Amino acid sequence: MENKCENLSLYMINELTPREKEEFERHLKTCTQCQHELESLQGLWQNLSYEIEEVDVPDTLKADVMNFIFEEKDAPLQEQKVEPAKKSLIEQFKLNFKKHFSPLSATVAAVLIIGLVGLYWNNLQLKDTITALETKEAKPPQIVSTFVLKGQGLAASANGNAYLLQEGGATNLVIELNNMPRTKDEEVYQVWLLKNGTRQNAGTLKPDQNGNGLITYRLPQAHSFDAIGITLEPNQNSTQPQGQKVMGTS
Repeated sequence: MENKCENLSLYMINELTPREKEEFERHLKTCTQCQHELESLQGLWQNLSYEIEEVDVPDTLKADVMNFIFEEKDAPLQEQKVEPAKKSLIEQFKLNFKKHFSPLSATVAAVLIIGLVGLYWNNLQLKDTITALETKEAKPPQIVSTFVLKGQGLAASANGNAYLLQEGGATNLVIELNNMPRTKDEEVYQVWLLKNGTRQNAGTLKPDQNGNGLITYRLPQAHSFDAIGITLEPNQNSTQPQGQKVMGTS
């Protein structure tokens, strides 16, 4: 004859077929042992989240819980030195098991407890990630270098400044120009970064009606330069300087 009580664990985790579930529920109405076990399991699940204090979960907690559940019934409990937070959690688990559970329902309770521990651990990890991101976002960019730009030729009365901004792992070059002559038609001012005689295009700009302009350029990784030059180009398609130099760091 089938022992219906053995289906309690499958019933708790909803692994019975519809027919088996119906048969077990009929059995549950007359079996006081299963009624007691089911009530104890449901009560523990509802109260666990309120009884456990929010502390760091030890890496060995899952193994400790499983060892306790499946250790031999008559084996003496071994004294162990554990951290305060870990000891507190294990003692709560042992107390609840001794009060409410028989070997029949121990496996089901273990599944529920480990599931709760997993959710709690993921929550702690998420909180740490959010804190790290907030700290990173809160850190302002830092100016690591400044450059003075002087006008020459047709832009002799112009001036400007350039800043290297370090933000996380990125380095941005910000150039601010003042009192620049206005451009005509498709003309643009083009910025060049000079290194050992080679020029790197760092963008173009058109000043506003007051002769002011601002441009930002993100430097490639491990890229450096010795000087900054600005030329007046006929259009924004220049790959090498074609017009005259109107401003630079020297």
